[in-house]
Amino acid sequence: GGPQALVVARFAFPEPPKMRSNHALTPPPKPHVVFALADDFGWANFGAHRAAGEQGAAEAQTPFLDGLLREGIELRRYYTYKICSPSRSALQSGRLPVHVNTANSAVSIFNESDPVSGYAGVPRNMTCVANKLAAAGYDTHFVGKWDAGMATPRHTPLGRGYSSMYGYYQHANDYWTKGEGEPSLREPQRGFEATGEVDVCLNHFTDLSEANATYFGGVRDAAALSSGCRESTAPDPPCYEEALFKRRSVGLIRAHDAARPLFLFHAFHALHTPLQVPRHYLAAAAAAA
Repeated sequence: GGPQALVVARFAFPEPPKMRSNHALTPPPKPHVVFALADDFGWANFGAHRAAGEQGAAEAQTPFLDGLLREGIELRRYYTYKICSPSRSALQSGRLPVHVNTANSAVSIFNESDPVSGYAGVPRNMTCVANKLAAAGYDTHFVGKWDAGMATPRHTPLGRGYSSMYGYYQHANDYWTKGEGEPSLREPQRGFEATGEVDVCLNHFTDLSEANATYFGGVRDAAALSSGCRESTAPDPPCYEEALFKRRSVGLIRAHDAARPLFLFHAFHALHTPLQVPRHYLAAAAAAA
């Protein structure tokens, strides 16, 4: 996502290699991979980078990420594109943005003279990471913010090698309503403009979908689409978008057959606009200030 993004990958091996009777090693097991991408996550948003000084400690509290750093490796010279879709298109395709997508354009963009690359996101003829891993025997799942194309089924996660998807397609949506924004006093006819323009749905599109082998469409769970938990003081209000993503990813991991390698791409909406967090986090920030 934006100026910087935080990428966390965790690798877990099902079991160590076994010895054959002739003392030759069997092929090593394929690791389970959980790839997490935090949107618009700047260098100074990482608690481990701000530990010194009261102000830094109050502004950036990331104990779980700090723990991952202690257990793993930090790449301190990782560079990414300045905006959402090119960054995500690059990660999915394994190509530099200049070779795949350099524009944060609306998902409805279409160049009639170019049926392959004339859409937003990754061009249709490109192979992506989940295509490769699925061919290698991985169970592949995508959760969270996609923003790498949705003009045709080929552009979506299922067209890119994922066996399931739960998330939203565009640059941003409302964390509570899952729409492209709620009407404001200044512009009561529409919500916020994710790309600075008005789409064909006048920015009233509800952007929360799921797809798998038997279903491809909008999320049908009324509780997930509700904003009724907005006033909750719980850390994970049940209708808050990040809580929905968290539950889906945890559920996928728990239900997974560990004998098969897993590739789970979890793409957070946070910290991308609109800036909406549960009351629990506002209270915690106020207490630390």
